[in-house]
Amino acid sequence: MRRRTLSLSTGEVEVDIIRSARRTVALYVRPGGTLLIRAPWYVPVRMLMNFAAEKSRWIERQVNRLKNVTPPGEPLAVSHGTTVPFMGRELTVTVRGGGRRTASHTEGNLILTTPGSSSTPGELVRMTEGWYLREAKAYLASRTRQLAAEHSKLLPSPAAINVRKMKRRWGTCHNSGAIWLNRELIKKDPLLIDYVIIHELCHLVHHNHGREYYELLGRIMPDYRERRKRLQQ
Repeated sequence: MRRRTLSLSTGEVEVDIIRSARRTVALYVRPGGTLLIRAPWYVPVRMLMNFAAEKSRWIERQVNRLKNVTPPGEPLAVSHGTTVPFMGRELTVTVRGGGRRTASHTEGNLILTTPGSSSTPGELVRMTEGWYLREAKAYLASRTRQLAAEHSKLLPSPAAINVRKMKRRWGTCHNSGAIWLNRELIKKDPLLIDYVIIHELCHLVHHNHGREYYELLGRIMPDYRERRKRLQQ
């Protein structure tokens, strides 16, 4: 993936082009203010950049809105007594020695048990990262199926639901009908998680961010703008 730049009246914006078997060209401004162009294999770069230049006013507005938004996935620091985010609240880390290596949570605590009486910071981070992924896979997949079923008259069910840690996006929808969700969502309020899931489910119907897409999103989630704003804070 080669990076390019697009000149706008407000300055230059970095551009990434990702090609696939898709049939249409789509523009996305990501948190931090970079532009992603998703395109078919056969469309020349020159045409893609010209297309983006034609949408420069829209791109400028989105860049201005997202340039100060921190992409999901900040470095994690874990030690006894620190707090970590989970489902919109904070859990206090409790480190225990003895027994086998496990990570579990209660209403207000993340409990990390390690063999022996001491543990390294790196070990605690790896345990916490693994715990986040397990929780995210279980909750996000279940919640996606539940929301798709609740809105089955308007939304199809995804072909697959996948979870992984992403650097730049909260979620993505593939032409195959599969949905990918960012593991970092498990740190957010459930209302914001629902927004991302519904956002991606709507892309199973409309593979762009056009008028019809937002009409569908607004019909299902009338307060999506407020939720999106909270997610970007």
